[in-house]
Amino acid sequence: MSDDLGFSKLLDDDGLVARLLGKTLKGRNRPLLYGPDLPVVFLTGGPGMGKGRLLRCVRDEFGRHVPAVHADCAAPAHAERAGQHPSTRSEVTEALREMAVQFGAWGGDGGPIAVPRLYAGLVAVAAGDPLAGSATGLEEVRRHDDLLPRGSFWGGVLHRAFRHYLAALAALLAAQPLATPLITAILDELFERVSSEGKAALEDCYGAYSGAAGHPRLGLHALSVDFQQGGEGRANAESFLFRALREDVEAAYASVRGRMARAGRPAVLLDHADNALGRRLLRPVLLDRESGHHDRVVVFATARRADGGRFLYRSTDADAEAVAAWGPADGGLPVWRRAQGGVPGLVAPARGALLVRMPTLTTEQQNNEVARLRGHGRGSGAGTLGHQPGEHASRLRVESGIHRLSGGRPRFVARLGEGAASLRVRDPAAFTDWDLLDAPVRAGDEPEGRPVPVADLLLDDLITRQLPEELPPEQHDHWLDLLGHLSVAHTGNCAQKLLLARQEGRDERLSAYRVAELLADSGWPHCPRHFIGDRGLRHLLMRRLYRTGQHGDAWRADHELLRDHFAGLFPSAPDDQCGTAAAHAAHHHLAAGGVEAAVDHLTRAFPLRDATRGMAEWCEELLAIAGAPCAVPLGGGTDDRHARALGEAPPAGGDWLRRRIDRLLHAVWLYEDRTRPVDQALTGTWRQLLDRLGDEPVPGTEVLTRKAGEWAQLAQERQPLKPCTCTRHLG
Repeated sequence: MSDDLGFSKLLDDDGLVARLLGKTLKGRNRPLLYGPDLPVVFLTGGPGMGKGRLLRCVRDEFGRHVPAVHADCAAPAHAERAGQHPSTRSEVTEALREMAVQFGAWGGDGGPIAVPRLYAGLVAVAAGDPLAGSATGLEEVRRHDDLLPRGSFWGGVLHRAFRHYLAALAALLAAQPLATPLITAILDELFERVSSEGKAALEDCYGAYSGAAGHPRLGLHALSVDFQQGGEGRANAESFLFRALREDVEAAYASVRGRMARAGRPAVLLDHADNALGRRLLRPVLLDRESGHHDRVVVFATARRADGGRFLYRSTDADAEAVAAWGPADGGLPVWRRAQGGVPGLVAPARGALLVRMPTLTTEQQNNEVARLRGHGRGSGAGTLGHQPGEHASRLRVESGIHRLSGGRPRFVARLGEGAASLRVRDPAAFTDWDLLDAPVRAGDEPEGRPVPVADLLLDDLITRQLPEELPPEQHDHWLDLLGHLSVAHTGNCAQKLLLARQEGRDERLSAYRVAELLADSGWPHCPRHFIGDRGLRHLLMRRLYRTGQHGDAWRADHELLRDHFAGLFPSAPDDQCGTAAAHAAHHHLAAGGVEAAVDHLTRAFPLRDATRGMAEWCEELLAIAGAPCAVPLGGGTDDRHARALGEAPPAGGDWLRRRIDRLLHAVWLYEDRTRPVDQALTGTWRQLLDRLGDEPVPGTEVLTRKAGEWAQLAQERQPLKPCTCTRHLG
């Protein structure tokens, strides 16, 4: 996928990124957006929305003109390095150290950014373990030597001070045992060698640490003690270390040389920043800026939840609804200003956040990306869509399938485009979205990689590699299976019935309501009519469910379980999804292959035979039942829905009413299936069928005429007859 695909409104010369950083992609200066009080910018969007790709684009392109350091808060390296010496390291210190190294390697205007304040703090932490031997402690201290600026020791003195400091550390290592605690000896040497400029920097920074009373040595010692205490004390120390790093960056820009040599604003780019490490890094920035401790570092962070994450809010905060949110489609640039008022320390951190919705790809962008991938595909099948008979029809079928499944989600488009690059469509008229999900794609970047269906790669990208943070470890191996079962559910009640049955016998179980929370935390959208609220993900999971076991046994078992549950209720019991419990049972019976039973229910419920029913309610039941997924295209047998809808394969037996309802159900079912383009021949039968149902003098037959007109209008615009949140992009 092209690195900047879909980001043009964010990355152009007057886009959000250029105005925040003060530099364009080509290095030209731009007026800075906002004043000294900057928001933390959260890039929000679920899996596959391109958040990490945008951060990498900012690092690689804008990072040539302004310092832009990047840290992946989900990278295991932070925890691995912290685990090697947990008494003096944490994931936060390792992430900060990684950022400092990148600032020190900056080779653009103004040169490297020195981090003396962070260095001093990390050294104090490294020397603070009272149980470590002097050799071990000094080894931890010397580990940070690469953070020291070369050429001088924090300015104002000759290079010999730097050499003398390193020599003093070596002498301490040779002394066995030390006459004083290691941290005292280290701080003594540090303040003995540091220049007056360096002392002033440490005094301004660590003199402000809690309990330091303006004395930097006390502040560093207290920070070390807090870090050793763990818990809240360690969190306070970590917070201050990130402030020290930002003060180092601020000093590099505010100095006389910095004002002459540096332009724009530096950036910190935090990927997967809504996990535990990201929250520990971001919350201090938000609280510092809320308290008036400002800096010019632009912090970009990724978050899967649309609200940025629960850690940004307080349960009693009345201003949560006023958090600034913006998307490129809104036009212009986001207006942000910190809300005034509130009790310091009690207002929600979200007041300092700007939520930027990641853009979905337009239909044109999707088609252009598919064409790009098709023209540069791998293997002998690449590009076949553009060189075969019927290429135009094939291309349209593939493009429309990608649009329906992806909903503009960039990762979906990229993977499905890769599948389309090697796909040979022999019969465009019979091609469905399920065929597209079966398209083979090579796993990995190796040319000899094993081809796997693109659906499997998408599930790996979007689910397996992005497990919810709070998912219990014992559920990791079951997560994909559970979601597969839940793909057939509508509400939490349906989902709970399925999970109780499918987790029977396990000591550790997940409720459907907890699963819904985990999905929301992962950034997946909510749909009132479907438990799995993203249509593309739901199709991936349904496909996997059908292929679990043999011949769709798991698929049928789940639908039959729900059918039996609703059939066991009072038939006319109200149901939020389908009108009545009997209709909900018929919905699942239809999905499990019980076509005749669904027709029987609609025939019995028709007002001609049930005077207690209204015609409008009957039409709603028809739509609810016809919304059932169909297993036939997945391998469930011959798909005769088209023939039955047109009356070319009439069912055996039954009177005129049942035959007409049979045709109408199949026509609506096939239309609502939407795994292929709309067949206008089907929609043209609706008015005739609905009118003929009204041949008999049944109260409310005028409703059928009105419904025929409404459905015809929706079909003309290719809209679903019963729209919901996850199908609004169809058309």
